[in-house]
Amino acid sequence: MQRKRHRLKLILLFTLFLFLTTLISGCANSVADSNQVANPNPTTTMPQSGSLEIVGRKQISSRLIDFTMKSSALNFIVHTDVLLPSNYSENPTERYPVIYLLHGGTAGPNTGLEYQQWITSGNAVALTAGLPVICVLPEAGSGGWYTNWYNNGKGGSPEWETFHIHQLVPFIDRTFRTIPNRNERAIVGLSMGGYGSMEYASQYPDIFGIAASFSGAVDIAYPPSIAGPMATVIIGIMAKGDGGTPNSPFGSFQTNQIIWHGHDPTELVQNLSNTKLYLFTGNGTPGPLDTPATINGFTTGIEKIVYLATLEMELQLTKYHIPAYTDNYGPGTHSWAYWQRDFQEVLPMIMTDFSQDNTNKWPTEFTYKSIANNYTQWGYTVSLNRKVLEFSKIHSFNKDKFEMSGSGTATVTTPAYFVPNSTHRVTIKTDLNSSNLKPTTINLNLTANSSGQLIIQTDLGKSNTVTEYSKNWKQSDTKVYTAVVTIS
Repeated sequence: MQRKRHRLKLILLFTLFLFLTTLISGCANSVADSNQVANPNPTTTMPQSGSLEIVGRKQISSRLIDFTMKSSALNFIVHTDVLLPSNYSENPTERYPVIYLLHGGTAGPNTGLEYQQWITSGNAVALTAGLPVICVLPEAGSGGWYTNWYNNGKGGSPEWETFHIHQLVPFIDRTFRTIPNRNERAIVGLSMGGYGSMEYASQYPDIFGIAASFSGAVDIAYPPSIAGPMATVIIGIMAKGDGGTPNSPFGSFQTNQIIWHGHDPTELVQNLSNTKLYLFTGNGTPGPLDTPATINGFTTGIEKIVYLATLEMELQLTKYHIPAYTDNYGPGTHSWAYWQRDFQEVLPMIMTDFSQDNTNKWPTEFTYKSIANNYTQWGYTVSLNRKVLEFSKIHSFNKDKFEMSGSGTATVTTPAYFVPNSTHRVTIKTDLNSSNLKPTTINLNLTANSSGQLIIQTDLGKSNTVTEYSKNWKQSDTKVYTAVVTIS
């Protein structure tokens, strides 16, 4: 009798165990289904392209290392200096934020030593002494303009953007004890490098969380009637000094204006809505730090031009309610005395930005605008099928809703937000902005892939047939269609 009772008790306990197991499993699945999100904050995967070979390493001082590099993006040897914290070797487990320091350009010829400007003229070694930060000083030519050169549509060397972003940044994170996320990665530049800092930050806002420009040429195309002619002359002169033609970096402004607009930080300011921004410029009149040697037609004339460019960028930042620290300090020429002062002023602010947050948190909302047919940003990958080159835009409201605008079709792969193989209701509302076509609503059941991403194709209406900003182009030639995608 007792044996039967004992057996019955075991059966009841086993049944209870199965019930509880099923209940817990069901609750877990219910929570996963209701929350949908497997990873609310995916990590940015550094874009890598081509090969980078270190062919020389020279220890200049206890803090300064000079690397000689061979890059698949360049058909010549280049250098990069790395400036380490004073106590780097004494703290083998400590990790550090990084500041990329971009140099300015010259009328040429290219000496190959421009990257040393921050050391020889900018006093970077002394100004960073005692600070827990790694500084990277890459070469970029005397007139490279921090871009992959257009080269009459053929592309090819020099591909400065590929070298700096797709090769150098990953190399630095692999080689040194960095904190490899955007909130601990700043980019700072002067003159041509000021353009480069804002250009790279606007193209890759999920890589650089902080950007500063000193007397930067931050507006090369907007508005075309003002910025275009000024930038064309300056960039043309510098490109020739770097071994190219005036049209080598971006193509002809008259026939390839869309390329210029697509690389203009002022036109891309919406991309910077989640970036800490710092803008410094004088107005070109002689100032308190000038000497007779720094006052001439070049230093006053160029500073007046970059002053206007910076003001235009500030206007666009204000238009889109994007905060920025600005110091339009009045009298001052295009010279190192002011840039050194700018660097000394901005360093404590950048270090404060670093100390506030060393995690890779992503914004809850962002806008990203680009002329590329394919791009990846904040974990979203966009692939466009259209007939001409023009701007498209993705606006993410949150993990469950985004808006895609442009023309043609856009295939959007979401970040790895969702439980792998989970099914989701996707609603696509398309507003075609045309009296000839009615808005549509499409409901789909889509399954997340093994990585937790959804792949969603959106219809952006009939593809435009006239390249935006091309010769004889009119605003009415570029119709912008919008698809709003909601995920539940």
